Amino acid sequence: MQEDQQPSGESPAAPLDPEQDPDAALEALATDHVPAGVTRRRLARAALEGLRQARRTARWGIGLAALALVLAVALAIVTLTRNGEGEGQSGIAGGGSDAASIAAAGSPATVLVRASGRIGTSFGSGVVIDAAEGLVLTNFHVIGTGGDIEAGRPGALRRASVRAAAPCDDLALLEVDGLEGSESLPLGSQKEIAQGDQVVALGYPASAAGGSSLTTTAGVVSAVHTSLRLPTADSPRFLNLVQTDAALNPGNSGGPLVGEDGRLVGINTILFQGTGDTPINDQGYAVGVDRIRAVLGGLRKSHSIGWFGAGLLVPPPELLRQGRLPDGLLVTAAAAGTSAESAGVEEVLMIAVGDRPIGGTLAGYCKAVEGVHSGDARVLTVITGPRRRPKQVQVEFE
Repeated sequence: MQEDQQPSGESPAAPLDPEQDPDAALEALATDHVPAGVTRRRLARAALEGLRQARRTARWGIGLAALALVLAVALAIVTLTRNGEGEGQSGIAGGGSDAASIAAAGSPATVLVRASGRIGTSFGSGVVIDAAEGLVLTNFHVIGTGGDIEAGRPGALRRASVRAAAPCDDLALLEVDGLEGSESLPLGSQKEIAQGDQVVALGYPASAAGGSSLTTTAGVVSAVHTSLRLPTADSPRFLNLVQTDAALNPGNSGGPLVGEDGRLVGINTILFQGTGDTPINDQGYAVGVDRIRAVLGGLRKSHSIGWFGAGLLVPPPELLRQGRLPDGLLVTAAAAGTSAESAGVEEVLMIAVGDRPIGGTLAGYCKAVEGVHSGDARVLTVITGPRRRPKQVQVEFE
């Protein structure tokens, strides 16, 4: 790619290393001023990677695992997905023999999920729901950046593709080429669990020892069915969550919460740490299995819910202000074979679906795609860069 040139009549720009100074990279992108010697793609990748690194330590929202960004908000939520690698081992934190039995039931079905794209690599967890078909359920935010996806045991990851996704439920169903040594985890029912029942959360969180190991943490069900309406830009409005006091850590996103009967209770999604003024003991939340049942049938038939085939990212307000851009969501990499890929809807700012503006939140996007079914065509209004005029492209929802 040809390097962007310094505008005539201006003094040469100071050397800019986007990997070392992502803030300067963001400013250069927002003002449409790219110094000589720095390609726009390299600058964008480094700037977004810098934001992703910053978000990993922020306490504010479940995020899109690989791309979540720092925003000032009233509630502090810890993202559960973070980088890690290495061979998997199993360990119990809390609980006794009952916890060990629950962990033994869930461990063979728990896998590591890795998504790699132009802006970096992220890790999360997943649960095998059909070993014969190679189907793995995980959080959408774990793979929401698009790019290459793999799942399996550490050191033996297999190529995966998105069969279908439901970003407004934070769920994605992966199809994996080979899951030798894995077992399916049967779905439970929220009617069969009660407050105080023991549960175990499994996943591949980052650890102080480095690398990724399969870990299990024991706790109880704090609430069988609850909602969590978060005023965070990158959070959908969850209506069916199971609350637990089992410890959830970065990397647990997408992993299973398993009940006493060895069945799936939910998909681990959020760790809530309270507001800035009122800190509370950590509360873990998983997408409830009853909601999973409601959407899984369609996902298995490759019918997505509110997904047109690309990753979604909430941009930082500073980037929008500096670029004089309206509120919207960044569309990242498109999945292969999707309408988004065919239409070239990648690395753009999406501001409307049809005649419905989406604002700057994932909840706004979810409201805009209400009533949109798999196979429906919609016109997206997108902006391809700072100071560019909006244009419209048509996509078909997966």
